[in-house]
Amino acid sequence: MTYQYFRTVEYPSFYALLFGWMHFGGGGLSEGCIWLANPFYFTGLFLLHKKKVDTAVLSLIVSSVLALLFLTFENLTMTKSGRIAPIIELSSGYFLWLVAILFAAFSSIYLKLKNWTSKNINRNGL
Repeated sequence: MTYQYFRTVEYPSFYALLFGWMHFGGGGLSEGCIWLANPFYFTGLFLLHKKKVDTAVLSLIVSSVLALLFLTFENLTMTKSGRIAPIIELSSGYFLWLVAILFAAFSSIYLKLKNWTSKNINRNGL
């Protein structure tokens, strides 16, 4: 991600993954809420691994919505005083993150539908 804060700053996406939660304490509540897409994503993957597809679908959909909401942001809160910096460009790291979350969400929905149809076919004796 590239943003303007006194000068143009290149912010590696990996840093956002690791340190995005700090926005909660730094005055950027909305940015911190977007970061919650990560715990929802990893929880959804864990639930898929444990074959709890119904709960995983919910977690991954919440993660997808939060990740997509970041596309609506024009500025980021940079300091506790509320100083904001405009977002100039989203880099490939953001889009890779978004694709991974969306892929997991659609995969979990597919698995849920597959399980649902197989249960109905077995129940109806088809």
